[in-house]
Amino acid sequence: MLSPWLHERQVYDKEVILVRNQIVVKNGFVFDPVNKIDGERMDIFVRGGKIVEKLNGEIFQEIDASGMVVMAGGVDIHNPF
Repeated sequence: MLSPWLHERQVYDKEVILVRNQIVVKNGFVFDPVNKIDGERMDIFVRGGKIVEKLNGEIFQEIDASGMVVMAGGVDIHNPF
């Protein structure tokens, strides 16, 4: 039988993994020309490094992007100029 501490530790580890894999970027001004989004204030949901429509569960990291621009590829480190 597992000790109560070990069981709690396993649950904690699973929650940490979920928090790292699920992120909500809230209230940012989103620019996405491909999807015809031009500065709309909205939330972006990310799971496993990919944008998704919605997150499952309540465990996630929240980033407040109020007053900030949110866009993919805003800085291209490969461009020498």
